[in-house]
Amino acid sequence: MFLLAIIVGCNDVYDAPPKSLMQVTLVNDDTLDISIPIVSVYGVGHADSLWIYQAQTRSFLLQLSTDTVSRFVVILDSLKNNPQIDTLTIYQEPQLIFESAETGFYFDYKIKDIDYTHRRLVDDEVTDSLVTRNWHENIQLYISPLPANAN
Repeated sequence: MFLLAIIVGCNDVYDAPPKSLMQVTLVNDDTLDISIPIVSVYGVGHADSLWIYQAQTRSFLLQLSTDTVSRFVVILDSLKNNPQIDTLTIYQEPQLIFESAETGFYFDYKIKDIDYTHRRLVDDEVTDSLVTRNWHENIQLYISPLPANAN
């Protein structure tokens, strides 16, 4: 019984802390409908990794850097003849939060500003500047439709 109590107690000690992820929604700039392109997203610098690869989606989650700037490469309609590559830069204010002795610390963020290249990304709207562990839409990116000759 004592050994079982120790094993169960140790299990609780090593829980992973929550993650605060920024949710991005893509909106068609012409029709203002939710757009569903084929998306790939790569992190630059803080997370040199692939976040999304050729997924047809209208929204996605991104992990922000613990620094004040997060950068991503966003490729829209990457399976077409002429994929459009944009960069997305998020300026944020990270805040270290203590969750508990079992899970430790995690970061929340406040979005300060957004910058991007203007190939397919034409506008942005911060719908909620607080990026917390309760995932919900934080930004909308307005994208231009594909040219008629892009198959």
